[in-house]
Amino acid sequence: MNLGLTGKVAVVTGGFSGIGAALVTALEREGAFVEILDTRTAQPVDVSDEVQVSGAIKRIADQRGRIDALFSNAGILHAGPTESFSLNEFDRIIAVNLRGAFIVARACLPYLRMTKGAMVFTSSTSALIGSGGEAAYAASKAGIVGLMRSLAAELAPDGVRVNAVAPGWIDTPFNDPVWRYARAREAEVDAIIAQIPMKRQALPDEVVMAMLMLASPRTTYTTGQVIAVDGGLSVLR
Repeated sequence: MNLGLTGKVAVVTGGFSGIGAALVTALEREGAFVEILDTRTAQPVDVSDEVQVSGAIKRIADQRGRIDALFSNAGILHAGPTESFSLNEFDRIIAVNLRGAFIVARACLPYLRMTKGAMVFTSSTSALIGSGGEAAYAASKAGIVGLMRSLAAELAPDGVRVNAVAPGWIDTPFNDPVWRYARAREAEVDAIIAQIPMKRQALPDEVVMAMLMLASPRTTYTTGQVIAVDGGLSVLR
């Protein structure tokens, strides 16, 4: 199926590893021009820094002449018991995962209005069902859902579609803090997999396909939605 992404300009935050890296590869395979905002690239950008983000988005728009899609994917995860979770850790998670998503979305808005483009946010099933030891992370990802739905309502008259994916257990190093918190990685993996109706973790590419579909100009009547990519886990909660 032709997703209609050939020649489109896509901005991907957190595109250096995990789901973000798989997304960059898939977009390039579809013929899109991809610009990565990440702290680990040659021109590092911290999405929680408004000045850095504004400069990067302006540079992209000036060089490419347009922005058709924003994939707001940057995120960090720390896990631990709430009573010993520091406020500095909490603030940093909110700053990157939620504040950063707002900053990047706001910076891209004028360009997406011109192209009638799309935003796709990466939330999490932690926002939908909760997860022990992840209070700060779950709060940030629940905030993403609220941000996305508000933007979807606001931008629909402009032809800009705004949606989110909520990945479940994806086989990437991103989840390592959760396994460290559990202190028994193999046993925890087995227990979690046993709860998933599909009885396995997902590969990053399986999340990426949903993201591509939500950004595709073929899905012109879909906005304000959260697509859970979790093997059916959230259905059972």
